[in-house]
Amino acid sequence: MPPYTTEHFFNNAISVSQPENGYRFSVDPVILAAHAPPQPGERIVDLGTGCGIMPLILSHRYPETRITGIELQEELATLARKNMAENRVSGRISILTKDIRTLGPSDLGGCVDLVITNPPYKKKKSGRINPDPQKAIARHEIELTLAGLLETTARILTPGGRFIIIFPADRLGELMQGMEQNSMGPGTARFVHTQIDGSAKRVILTGIKNQHPSFTVLPPLFLQDSKKNSTKEMNCMFNA
Repeated sequence: MPPYTTEHFFNNAISVSQPENGYRFSVDPVILAAHAPPQPGERIVDLGTGCGIMPLILSHRYPETRITGIELQEELATLARKNMAENRVSGRISILTKDIRTLGPSDLGGCVDLVITNPPYKKKKSGRINPDPQKAIARHEIELTLAGLLETTARILTPGGRFIIIFPADRLGELMQGMEQNSMGPGTARFVHTQIDGSAKRVILTGIKNQHPSFTVLPPLFLQDSKKNSTKEMNCMFNA
């Protein structure tokens, strides 16, 4: 296995190894994990789990949670399994190496209740594609487009099941339209701002399959205060 580094969360309660030179997770999955509290007994799937950061956070906060992480890249999937074993949660979290585009209920033992994802967010022909294949696939829609992601989500979600995604704020219209086309009604949106005087960079959007709830825009999330220090809410995502 290539060299990796190890990050610690929640006062060293969990450790997360990730490639030293390959794809490294950003703050996005940490933010999303804080906005995806599972209901008791829910079956959860993380599409594009990478090194397994979101399942590890959720399993720490909700010990009864059962999660399946889906990862296309074998190297990352192997690392995710290593992370589950080292954190002693392999019995609660399974990692499946699978192309998300072909994923179906039969791969998961039936439809699931909650799908979470921090997917590739750059269109294939937008911006510079990283020469590192691992980074390129994780960031650009090379192996998985937004349309393909939403089609799979609708296929594996049970009616009434929830879908929670973090995505670029400037693609919100495209995201909501795609959800509607796949029978998922948008429920809540929360915009994520790096600074209090800056525009939103990300949006956390929740949808429900086969339902059209009243759409609510939640108060914004600010990652930094006016002095560019991490906000209390942001710190809690890493330490609580």
